Amino acid sequence: MRLHVAAPGRPHHPGAIAWGSDLYARIGRIVPIERHAAREVRRRTSGPDANARQREAIALRDLLPAGAHAVALDPAAKSLDSDAFLRWFVAHCERAGAPLWFVIGGPDGLDTVVLAACRERLALGPMTLPHELAEVVLLEQLYRALTRWKGLPYHR
Repeated sequence: MRLHVAAPGRPHHPGAIAWGSDLYARIGRIVPIERHAAREVRRRTSGPDANARQREAIALRDLLPAGAHAVALDPAAKSLDSDAFLRWFVAHCERAGAPLWFVIGGPDGLDTVVLAACRERLALGPMTLPHELAEVVLLEQLYRALTRWKGLPYHR
């Protein structure tokens, strides 16, 4: 099992950098995990920018290998609590064992270009999150699921 996270650019917020670094290290001690950064796209200074979202989506899609089991993080998708996420994650790992790719959109979300390249969509919850925070929440849920699945102590 190998995990991949595809996201636009690098985190800039100090809290996201600290939490993300810690969680990538914790997860990496259990299973291999790799972060893939798509080129950040310049945006207009106000309001949603559909053109930027589409260019970013193409860059994210191009990170995905052919046939990858990619999961788009989409607030409009099915939302799972931690127990349901654990069951979904373990089922995928035991059934497929193939690398699992999680795709996080930028400030304007994910465009249909990258959604079409993903096999599944999951929501981290019904609220829209800043993309840097969404990555930290995803990593926390992955770490929680891995420790429970492997019977390891979970940090508190």
